[in-house]
Amino acid sequence: MKEETKRRLVNFLYFFVKFLTYLKVSPTLITLSGLFFSLFAGYFYFRGNFFIAGIFLIFIALADTLDGEIARKREKVSKKGAFLDSVIDRLTEFFIFLGIFLYYQKSEVAILPFLTFATSFFVSYARARAEGVGIECKVGIFERPIRMLFLIIGSFILKKYFNYLLIILIIGNLSTFLQRILFSLKKL
Repeated sequence: MKEETKRRLVNFLYFFVKFLTYLKVSPTLITLSGLFFSLFAGYFYFRGNFFIAGIFLIFIALADTLDGEIARKREKVSKKGAFLDSVIDRLTEFFIFLGIFLYYQKSEVAILPFLTFATSFFVSYARARAEGVGIECKVGIFERPIRMLFLIIGSFILKKYFNYLLIILIIGNLSTFLQRILFSLKKL
């Protein structure tokens, strides 16, 4: 997601950031709340209640946005926090896709949630490895916020066609993964 788009979103959420900062809420608590919400999202996907799962996805997305902003506002940005945030993001995706997999487990498309999770992980891993060798690698359209947006929209209005949404996510994730590999290799 472009930095300008992120800034607009943060400006929209400014009240929440200011309020939570005033209450001295820990950015780590906000990060962990996203993990907590993912357990519920996964459960509701498993039960077939995609609409409720989508509501929890919104809470996860808010937590994912607010934790960093609160850390910056409270001057608590740290490598430890960034590491924890990244690990928790992967765990939240795991619980979300586990729930979707369990919903589809007896279906002929049961492999799709697994492939979506795996390719999503590839995107994050490519960025992490690039950053590990000193390359800032934010190329590609299917970053985490976009993937979450697709899942939220799909959960609210596309339950009947959700498996097609997963195929779109797989293709988008693979495209972004390949973009990040090529971008990083050019920089090395």
